[in-house]
This record gives sequence, structure tokens and C-alpha cells, in this order.
Amino acid sequence: MKNLRENYSKLASRFSLPPYEELDKDFELLYARELFEINRPLVFVRRRICDKIGWTCGMLQGLIQPNPGSMLSIEESSFFTKEEKQENFVKLLKNLMYFTRKSITLDLESTDEEEAEFIKEICNRWNEVKPEIKKIAEQLKEGWKNDKESKKASHNHLG
Repeated sequence: MKNLRENYSKLASRFSLPPYEELDKDFELLYARELFEINRPLVFVRRRICDKIGWTCGMLQGLIQPNPGSMLSIEESSFFTKEEKQENFVKLLKNLMYFTRKSITLDLESTDEEEAEFIKEICNRWNEVKPEIKKIAEQLKEGWKNDKESKKASHNHLG
């Protein structure tokens, strides 16, 4: 049995990476307390980070170009202006997609040094874009609240 926190912390010191606790807070590194056979902790950490980045990219994609078969996607996309989507969301999506694609290249072949560099780079970028993502999430939440209140007031019903 190997301890991810302990193994990562040793590598974090060696490569000047963010502390385990900081990464775990943002990217929920483990679903369980301990995992067996994590031979390359930095690869595991990178993949967990990219899970969240990928989820965020999917959300942005759905806002920019909603699935016409999904009422949820269409509704949420309507909470934002065309300008917001074209100017802000596309730029943010492209920025994050770079990392998801870079991660694929690291999955094919990488060294601990390359993994560490990626983790540092994505953590710096994530900290820069987190306020923007939070703003989008808040606007989504308010969109549903406002939509609910406006429909209640006008007595609109589906069907």
C-alpha cells in the first residue's frame, strides 16, 4: 500500500510544487483515503486535476454551443449574452483545452520533471481563472433562480 499524500509531498519538495492540501482542496485528489499501487504519484495528481479541467471545459462548451436536444443546455446558455460566450467563454475554453490536450501527450510518455512542470503550470493558470469560473457558476445559479421566479410570476407552464 502506498500513501499518495506522503509520496506527493516528497516530490512536491523536490520540484517546488503546490502543497498536497491545496491541490486536494481544488481538485479532490482522492475518493478514498489510500490507494494501492500508485507508482507515479505526479501522473495520478495530473490526471485528477485534468478531470476537473475537463468537466469545466464541458460546461463551457455547453454554454457556448448548447445541445439542441437538451432543454437544460439550451436554458443555461440563455443566461448569458452572445458577447459573453464569444468573447469570454471561448477564450477561457481554449485556454483550458490546451492543458487537457497537453495532458494527453504526457499520458503517452513523460518524466517526473515534465509532470511537475505541468502541475505547476496548470495550478498557476487555474488560480488565475478560478474567479472567472466562479462568476459563471454564480450567474448560472442566479439564472435558474431568476428563471424560476419569472415563470412563477407569469404562471407559464410546459406542456
